[in-house]
Amino acid sequence: MSRPTDPALHLLPRYDRGATGLHLAIVVHPDGLAWSAHDRADGRCLCLAQGRGTTWPAEERLPLEPATVSFCALPELSTLVPESTLRPGTEAGHLSLVHGPLPTGLLRDEPVEDLGARCVYLHDEGMEHRVLERFPAAQAVALRSLLVRGALACGRQGAAVVAHRVGKRMDVAVADAQGLKLSNAYHCTTGTDALYYLLHLLDALRLEPAAVAVRWGGPAWAGADLELLKRYLPTAAPVLTSADPMLAGLETAAPETWWALLEQAGCAS
Repeated sequence: MSRPTDPALHLLPRYDRGATGLHLAIVVHPDGLAWSAHDRADGRCLCLAQGRGTTWPAEERLPLEPATVSFCALPELSTLVPESTLRPGTEAGHLSLVHGPLPTGLLRDEPVEDLGARCVYLHDEGMEHRVLERFPAAQAVALRSLLVRGALACGRQGAAVVAHRVGKRMDVAVADAQGLKLSNAYHCTTGTDALYYLLHLLDALRLEPAAVAVRWGGPAWAGADLELLKRYLPTAAPVLTSADPMLAGLETAAPETWWALLEQAGCAS
C-alpha cells in the first residue's frame, strides 16, 4: 500500500496566488494530482498541494495567472535517443522499439544536453487532457529527463542511483562522475520487486551496493518497502528532504514523494 497522498496543503505566509512571475508545476498520475507554485527568481516553493482523485487539490489556491506552467503525466513511455541518430519522423519508431505498440497521444521529444541526446516520450492522453484543458500553454516535461539530470547531479561524487516509483512503475537512472550508466523502467508492484531490480542492475553494472548512493522518490514507496530497501542497500535515503533550501519554511513530510513535481522548478525560465 502506498503512503498517504490525501488532500494536503503547505504554503508560506507570503504566498499570493495573484502575484505575477510565478511558476506552476504539476504532476498527474492515476491516483491523484499535485501542484506547486514557485518563485521564478530562485525556484523556492511557495505553495504545495496534493490530493487523490481527479479534482484539483486546493483549487482556490492555484496561481491565477502563472508566468510559466510545466507538468509530468505519470507513468510515461519514454526512451533516450542520441542526437546523431534521431531524424524527424523517426521518433515513434525509436519509442516502439523499447515499448512495443504505442497508444494514442501526442509524441514529444526534449533535449538532455548533458548527454547529447533527446528524450522521446508519450504521456497518457487522458491525464494530459486534465492539465491542458485548464492550462493550455503548459509545457510537458519527461520524468526520464528529470531522473537523468538528478542522477548525474547525485553521481558527481561517486556512483548514484535515483529510483522513482508511481503506480506499478519504477523508473531508475544510474550515474557516476563519468556520466550516465543506465536509464530504465521496470514493472514494479511491491517493495520486493523494487529491491530485486535494484540489486540486479547494480550487479549487472558491477557496483557494490554499499558503495552506491541509492536515492528513492515518488508516491508508491510504502514504509515497509523502505525498511526492506535500507536493510539491503545501506546507503538508501530520500532523494529530497525538508532541509532543502527550496522548501525552507514549508512543513512538508516526505517531500521526496513529490520529487518529480519539485524538480520542475528548473523549468521556471
